[in-house]
Amino acid sequence: MATLSSSSASLLFSASSSNLFPLSHSSTSSRLSFSSSLHSSSASLFSASSPTFLAYPSSSSRLSSISASAAEKKKVLIVNTNSGGHAVIGFYFAKELLGSGHSVTILTVGEESSDKMKKPPFNRFSEIVSAGGSTVWGNPADVGSIVGGEVFDVVLDNNGKDLETVRPVIDWAKSSGAKQFLFISSAGIYKTTDEPPHVEGDTVKADAGHVAVEKYLEESFSNWASFRPQYMIGSGNNKDCEEWFFDRIVRDRPVPIPGSGLQLTNITHVRDLSSMLTLAVEKPEAARNSIFNCVSNRAVTLDGMAKLCAKAAGRPVNIVHYDPKAVGVDAKKAFPFRNMHFYAEPRAAQTKLGWSSTTYLPEDLKERFEEYVKIGRDKKTIQFELDDKILEALKVPVPV
Repeated sequence: MATLSSSSASLLFSASSSNLFPLSHSSTSSRLSFSSSLHSSSASLFSASSPTFLAYPSSSSRLSSISASAAEKKKVLIVNTNSGGHAVIGFYFAKELLGSGHSVTILTVGEESSDKMKKPPFNRFSEIVSAGGSTVWGNPADVGSIVGGEVFDVVLDNNGKDLETVRPVIDWAKSSGAKQFLFISSAGIYKTTDEPPHVEGDTVKADAGHVAVEKYLEESFSNWASFRPQYMIGSGNNKDCEEWFFDRIVRDRPVPIPGSGLQLTNITHVRDLSSMLTLAVEKPEAARNSIFNCVSNRAVTLDGMAKLCAKAAGRPVNIVHYDPKAVGVDAKKAFPFRNMHFYAEPRAAQTKLGWSSTTYLPEDLKERFEEYVKIGRDKKTIQFELDDKILEALKVPVPV
């Protein structure tokens, strides 16, 4: 049976600071268990009439204080992917480093003349150049020849997902005298847990490519750090996240969400990811040989994300819940997020780097909707074949 929901109530979850603790690579104690805390606190957290959020600092008190004037200025090389949702991380990281007085070269996989470079964030690389950065293209395996023997203090690999791809960059960085190596991994390597959220030190999938890279770094580099992001939003992102919800909301279509809609996930503005990475560059000893969940300190339910997107768009939302198996669809293809609790916390970054979030999802989504309309996506013709299959199975009418 379809479950309909049009309430504007939504929820972000945040762990108390009392739950933060210094982490070792293997420690998983003193964690927050949502399985017990959600039940006992739900009455005080939910509102039936309007979005209710936990207390959050004002924007003026959350401004980043990162500045190279208080730290050694570094030469940083960013090896950036040319596809997928992670490309925007390198773009924002480069801009933040340049704004903090560091020197940046961004090496993007492939050729500058390729069609991929006509899409965000690559078509905005002029912003990096105008800020004093350098942009080059090529095969990361040939990084030494591409950068012409230039020596960098820090190298970030935001491209490889396996050791075969990343090892040449690590080996070159080590042989060329780089002092620090940073790697963009993934929170997707954590094994499913009955005790969310994921914290640094939790069990990971031994056969995951990112895990092999982290292990190689641990064995071969004297100062390294790995960052595990989840879902992200931000201008220049070329992988749908909030857009998936906007596409349906502005066309007055039902928003089909698998399961109960109460599954927790983490959606982070890329500004928070880049600020965490910049702190690691400016505090290399604090970041040394560490794993960091590169996420915000807030969780949101899947239903909550739909409601927040609707609020940002100033439109109502009609949420429809469904069982993927019962309606015969693959939830991975029909929905942009995992159909389960998938939520990590940035405990290591908070305790080791002194990092804190400077963004707030409800406000970020307003910014994202403005750009959504500005680029005309609200007027584009979009096909909803999988949605229609789900709605037909549930006998839910779709407005013409």
